[in-house]
Amino acid sequence: MYVEQVLFGHLDKPDSTVWPDPNLGCLGPKDARLLLPGNVGLKKALDPKTTKATPEQLQEDKKRMEDEISFWRNLCESPSNHQRQVQMLHQHEEVEKIQLEEMCAVEKALQEKTGSTLECKAHPCPDLLRRELAGLFVNVNMREGPLTVITLCQRTVNDMTAWSADMEEERDELIENFIKTATDICADLRRKSLWADFVEPNSGRPFYSPYTNTTFFETDERYRHLGFRIQDLGCCKVIAHHKWGTHAFVGSIFTNAPVGSEFIESIVNRTNGVEETSQN
Repeated sequence: MYVEQVLFGHLDKPDSTVWPDPNLGCLGPKDARLLLPGNVGLKKALDPKTTKATPEQLQEDKKRMEDEISFWRNLCESPSNHQRQVQMLHQHEEVEKIQLEEMCAVEKALQEKTGSTLECKAHPCPDLLRRELAGLFVNVNMREGPLTVITLCQRTVNDMTAWSADMEEERDELIENFIKTATDICADLRRKSLWADFVEPNSGRPFYSPYTNTTFFETDERYRHLGFRIQDLGCCKVIAHHKWGTHAFVGSIFTNAPVGSEFIESIVNRTNGVEETSQN
């Protein structure tokens, strides 16, 4: 009973002050009724008529104390604002990951359904682009004669605006496919005594021609002359296709074969699979 009285503030108050003791002085027992510094207490506590705490009061005090202890324990165990923010960020990343996976699955299913993942087009090189590319192919007269730009656009599963390991792996595969296709096209044109070269995507420089400081990367603003859009994301730029948006990878081949020539039409149709479709 004494322990409960100490815990919950109910003590049997003696009728008289027990401190200071004339023999022990300040080392003697302190009067529990005088709780304030300087041996000061409340008048009500010194009232000898104060009634003792009943068992019901003790039980209520005990319950109130247990509730307070439970409240502070739960408060201490609950996550802090920083921990909540970290949890929210993790949840947001998980949601973005799921959405990206769903979007990639939809895009992949669309590609499998339509079968259209490659677009090959031949463009007559605009005069403005022709002059600006004079420093790219230094061994060819870019200012005179016919000049055709063949663009190979591959539709991607991943959005090229958001870097990820999957996007980087897909891009490396697309670059490899482009170089292989562009090499075959240039070989066909050269066998017909025509000049042809393409821009290596990683370096932005000609694949066959001599080295030059001039570059023509995939995100070059001059691609606007060929019907593409260049989006500036602040930290980087990305090329956008008119149908596939930023789900695209673009490479370019240059040749002095005229746009309407049989060689160019054959290359474009064969690359797009038109001849195979007509045979079927």
